[in-house]
Amino acid sequence: MKALTWTAGALLLLMACTGNKNATAQEAAAEDSVAAVPVSDTLVYEYVAYQDTSKYKVKIVDYSSDEEPAPYEVKTVMDTYQASTIKVVAGKPEVVAFINQWMTIDANPNEEDEKLVTAEKVAAMYAKLKKQGVTDVLSAMKAHATSFLSGSYNGDDPEEMTEMPFESGNELESSIEVSWQTPNLLTVWDSGYEYYAGAAHGMPWGFGKTFDLKNLRVLSFDDIITKAGRKAVLKMIVAQLQDEYGSDDMLNAPEEIDFPGCDPSLVKEGVAFDYGAYEVGPYALGMPRAIIPYDKIKPYLTPEVKELLGME
Repeated sequence: MKALTWTAGALLLLMACTGNKNATAQEAAAEDSVAAVPVSDTLVYEYVAYQDTSKYKVKIVDYSSDEEPAPYEVKTVMDTYQASTIKVVAGKPEVVAFINQWMTIDANPNEEDEKLVTAEKVAAMYAKLKKQGVTDVLSAMKAHATSFLSGSYNGDDPEEMTEMPFESGNELESSIEVSWQTPNLLTVWDSGYEYYAGAAHGMPWGFGKTFDLKNLRVLSFDDIITKAGRKAVLKMIVAQLQDEYGSDDMLNAPEEIDFPGCDPSLVKEGVAFDYGAYEVGPYALGMPRAIIPYDKIKPYLTPEVKELLGME
């Protein structure tokens, strides 16, 4: 695998480690070898990817039939798991540990992930994963894939097979990519798609997440926007959404629009607010994004964020 140091204005190379065959003991132990990581004010990344599939048989039932029991066909379907994320291989040891541990936990998600906002909490959760043999992002993705792909009956008895109205398999795709970095900040774009067999459609997601590299924390809404500035910021968001999406006649009424469910993120152009499917309109509207430029939102940013951004 290759890597490239990130400096101001530089691009990040995509490096993939795909499937079980490319996994090595050295890769699995890399997360724990923080002391061996070269010390640098810049960060060096690799992209790590993993994919897996699982085939099984299902009953495709003709629910429109008047026969009792309804006729069915046995079909073979396939569940698909695809994921990629980042792994830091060089930088300041404390930053490397924080980012890599966070990414490892995120690659094998659980209900406690929303609490992982400080280096201390991340380290505590990571210690739990280590006891389960999950030591880096690749092993975390493998564990998650195993869990995702093991939920279907894999035998030949039709009575035990899942009944479905049409032939389809489960799908999970997820990706984390670096979208912006400064000496103090790292913002990643977290996106993906999840589909459960038999559903009318899958559910996509996409949002930014910003890491404070100076204080080793994940920035929340309150870390970025002052309480006094909320009303003014929401007004700017709604105006931008109306300008970009209102002409489609699908956007919710202004008074029905609130801040998105996920935290804002810091990107090169300004502060980004990402809405999920159905948050401000029907599924067909997609996942709207509003970016408020820094020169407009500056009065409503917290002093801590202004300092991280180098604002006077």
